[in-house]
Amino acid sequence: MALLLNRKYGSRLECLYYILTSCYKKYGVTKEFNLKDLKFDPNDAYNVHNYCNLLKNIVGRKCCPYLVNPLNLSKCYATQSVDSDSTKSKAVSDIAGSLEALGFVSRNKRKFKISSEGEKWVNSDFYSSEWEAIARKGVLSYGVTIGFLNKIAKLPTNFSYSGIYLSYPHTTEIVKYTDSSGNTVYIDISTDSQRDSNTRTMSRLIGWCVTVGLIEPLDFPANDSPLAHIKYREFVNSETLTVRNYKKTDHCINLFNSKPYVSNPLSYSRLHKNVASLRENGGEDLRNATLEYNNNILNRRFVFVYALNYYSKLNKSLDFEKLVAAMSEYSDEFFSENNDPTTIMESESDIADIAGIPFDIDDYGMLVPKTTINNDVLIEDAPKESIELAKKIIEEMEVN
Repeated sequence: MALLLNRKYGSRLECLYYILTSCYKKYGVTKEFNLKDLKFDPNDAYNVHNYCNLLKNIVGRKCCPYLVNPLNLSKCYATQSVDSDSTKSKAVSDIAGSLEALGFVSRNKRKFKISSEGEKWVNSDFYSSEWEAIARKGVLSYGVTIGFLNKIAKLPTNFSYSGIYLSYPHTTEIVKYTDSSGNTVYIDISTDSQRDSNTRTMSRLIGWCVTVGLIEPLDFPANDSPLAHIKYREFVNSETLTVRNYKKTDHCINLFNSKPYVSNPLSYSRLHKNVASLRENGGEDLRNATLEYNNNILNRRFVFVYALNYYSKLNKSLDFEKLVAAMSEYSDEFFSENNDPTTIMESESDIADIAGIPFDIDDYGMLVPKTTINNDVLIEDAPKESIELAKKIIEEMEVN
């Protein structure tokens, strides 16, 4: 049940490897663990410092090099510590989400368990081609990575990622809303991500893709190792990624020559941001107005991705006009009043990239899926009513 990752903590695959190794030593593949179990604990004989090869000697102590103050209570930049500020829980949450996106752990509600792929990874030697191959498979299993690689597919071999937007789609959707004082106002609800969120997502994907040999930084000194994660180790483990120009490798260029299967797409509930924590300009009214239409947004994005994947599995194209026409018959489930369904869905179609099922448009205006995604993951947290509605939409498309 991968989410759209937009934090910085899990950006280094090497850090994730050491954290997962620590976790594996404690829990193996049979025991479940919680988020707090990933935090650094100085009293734990299996804490990550016992496995991390990135620690620096500072005043006689082994310290994490990524902390602003290496001697503070956090101990580990990526997970923070059981003794550090409890508000830093977003760090360990991002680590768990990163490992889940890569397919190295599975989630059951609030519990996690290391997967067979995660076990293979921690048992592989860091300096081996096996380590890199397993990591690459994990990176390519994440739907958002596929969206990024699709975004750069039409760019030259040497490219700059500046200006690429890879996040939730923006729909210009103005709705009527009654505020707490009883006044009727019109609000452009918030359906997309903020720029800083997109920047963090892009930075993470760049780091992951360089690590596993999908792209290479230009004009950056590298050693002569044939393994990308060793060749560019200094680059991917730097405090910030400042390079804007990259080169696509053969792994990247040839990716869509066949139709990849994406095992960790976004699931139903992850097709929109967490609106309840919205802090954009507009405040409470914007948040509440968007919340009123949250189910509509989730449902229409879900139906679009579900239908695209349905036809992908049949090696067929999706008729966009038929889809919108069928959805319009159930307008209250998908759209807001006085907003054009076709215009809305043209914008919402961008959800396909981050869901892991990008598409081309053929000469007849049909949408041709470039991947097939794991349908079980897509629907695993979807309401039964939403799944049935998606099936009904497809049935009606097939009849007409």
